[in-house]
Amino acid sequence: MNEEILFFYALFAGGIVCIILSILLYFWLREDTGIEFSTFGRLVFMCLLGVGLIWYTAPSLKYVFYHDYATIKGTCTVEYDDQSSPRTMDLYYDKTDDYFSFFDRADLGAYGPDVPYTCHVTTTKDQEFEISYRLYDVKTNRLLYSSE
Repeated sequence: MNEEILFFYALFAGGIVCIILSILLYFWLREDTGIEFSTFGRLVFMCLLGVGLIWYTAPSLKYVFYHDYATIKGTCTVEYDDQSSPRTMDLYYDKTDDYFSFFDRADLGAYGPDVPYTCHVTTTKDQEFEISYRLYDVKTNRLLYSSE
């Protein structure tokens, strides 16, 4: 499994844990001495956070679980984002204006908006979560890097 799939499952599991934990803590704290308004607000926020994470990941769950992916092919440019906390690599498709971000970083000699590559990006069918990518040389169509 690559990092993107693990990240997807971590988001989904985090949502389930937040909901269950907030419900259990509510009943546990309510039985002792009652519950303060600020604590109740935090528990509601944690429950809503869990619902939001599940709401975000549930539509793509069947695609990830059954490995039902789509591959997007075309000319793209590669940019590295060194400012973000997990350093990411961004792929921009020129003609379709699609954008994909990966935790994995390819070892390329050159990158940026002036250096095109042929990219094959595998995503879920709804294009919400990236799975893997392959970078090819535009002229020779030779595989330069694969995240699989």
